[in-house]
Amino acid sequence: MFGALKGEVQASHYDKVYKAAKYAKKILQKAIDNNYETEWMEKQIPEIIKILDIDSLMTIPIAIPKIKPGMAITEEELLKSLIKVSKHREGDFGKVDPKAAVKGENVFDEYKVLLDENKKNENRGLGVETIGVQIPKSTSVDETTIYDLDLINSLKTKFKDWKSGWKEHHLRSGEEFDEESYIEGHEPFFTDIKKTIKTKIVILLDHSSSIASDQLEYKKATLALCEVLSYLKIKFAVYAFNTQGRSVVCWLVKPVDMKWNNVCAKRLAQIVANGGTPLAEVYDKMYPIMQSKRPDIFLTLTDGEPSDPTAVRSMLKSLKSMGIKMVAIGLGPNTMRATMIANNLRHLGYERTLAVSRLNDIPKKVLNVLGDG
Repeated sequence: MFGALKGEVQASHYDKVYKAAKYAKKILQKAIDNNYETEWMEKQIPEIIKILDIDSLMTIPIAIPKIKPGMAITEEELLKSLIKVSKHREGDFGKVDPKAAVKGENVFDEYKVLLDENKKNENRGLGVETIGVQIPKSTSVDETTIYDLDLINSLKTKFKDWKSGWKEHHLRSGEEFDEESYIEGHEPFFTDIKKTIKTKIVILLDHSSSIASDQLEYKKATLALCEVLSYLKIKFAVYAFNTQGRSVVCWLVKPVDMKWNNVCAKRLAQIVANGGTPLAEVYDKMYPIMQSKRPDIFLTLTDGEPSDPTAVRSMLKSLKSMGIKMVAIGLGPNTMRATMIANNLRHLGYERTLAVSRLNDIPKKVLNVLGDG
């Protein structure tokens, strides 16, 4: 936009981009609130261009004869150049309508095809529909309702040393006592020990109806977990499941190759807690993804026993045969109930199970699993 490609945005340019983005967000919200059409939004674009202080016809860089990267060109000049290109390269591309290229009316359809192909490439040829996983599509969700900044900041402060390779480690004696670890029979104290974390993890979130009464706090805790994983630059993917009608739906919140951002948060925010806990069916839907991505750890958060235990045992064996460590966290309203759920999950064949009775402890428990992994 500013006439050069340097890999960084200059401070003066950054300020312009910041102000333009802030204004764009404001008009977008106004359009949503008042149900304005695209035409109204297009009329606001000149103000954005004015804030950016750029030539609206500037393009950098594009392959056009006799025009240097960074130079502003008019639509007429662009059309002339496209006519030349289309004539010289007709043998390669066939007949091309330069005027149609300038209008760009077919770009959106082509771009959609590219996006679909990219999704297939990420999953080694398997489309999202083929895999059986869906993506929450609503963009009007207010994701700020599930942000607990105090929790996020406290976790970042607690685990900031992990960036340099420090982590919590359970011992027979240490700096802090963990009652749930003690009840589960693990060493109850933990202290900090230096260790590098290079684990790739997939997280599956139970959104069955039993979590409905606590789903806001549940989402705040799981979002805080995602924020900290992103902060620590740990590779992770997030999925969730619930029931719509009589069908079990597995939702993609964040693929492993995508950076955690507000789009992922919006996806998480709109998933409604409903239905049972058919874990085997969910694992079956995710199986092609696990074959493709091969994470080090597959962690399931659930507040109840699966409705299909025999099938779950079979799926766990299949997933473990790929070298994936299967871990489960049992969520309960109190320490004893959480511990009971965790113990029942262990009997299904999970390699490790943990108990959580305080939702805000979820991020800490998961991070400790990564540290031990």
